Amino acid sequence: MYYTINGLVLNSKIQGEYDKLATIYSYQWGKIQAVVPSAKKIAARLSFATEPLTESEFHVFNSHQSIRPKITGASIVNNNTKIKKDFMRNLYALYACEVSDKFAPFYLENVQKYNLIVRIWEILGICKNPKRALVAFILRFLKLSGYSFTDYIKNNKTFIDTNIIMAIKKLSSCSGSDVDAFTEIEDDKVWNYVESYLTNYIRYPVTSIFLEKLNA
Repeated sequence: MYYTINGLVLNSKIQGEYDKLATIYSYQWGKIQAVVPSAKKIAARLSFATEPLTESEFHVFNSHQSIRPKITGASIVNNNTKIKKDFMRNLYALYACEVSDKFAPFYLENVQKYNLIVRIWEILGICKNPKRALVAFILRFLKLSGYSFTDYIKNNKTFIDTNIIMAIKKLSSCSGSDVDAFTEIEDDKVWNYVESYLTNYIRYPVTSIFLEKLNA
């Protein structure tokens, strides 16, 4: 059967000689992996719409949930050009994609997660503190996935500096638009604590390793 779905492209890779396999967080179905036929050919009409960090409307053929859906058409809703043109913001956005992919089960829709991913892409394009915005996103995505860092701190009486705990609580409830308004936040320390907690549940993000090499 044919469907029309809205989706956020988290990553894509070559499959076969010309096809791509795209991981998409869709509004209607949650996370899916879809085959994009001939997307690697020069000037392929589906190529740009299935690039990471792109929000698109997809026309999909899906005969059964056990078989990967096939994308037959697509139109770009938001290309997120602002983050794609900025190298560091692009990396932070890809980090958010990697976290989203790792914590999202297949075929379990969650509108809050969809909107949160849309929001972090938007905020990363305009905020002054993209690293802090990413931390706020991770904390909120973890909470939606059942791994709230603030609950962990409270229940386990984890020994963390009071200022760091306060910063984590602020960022956990941050809407995004006020991420630049917070003062006296030790961003690097907060980042280290949050990433350490994150990697209790997933393999160390590839994007993080790249970021470390850039900052070395």
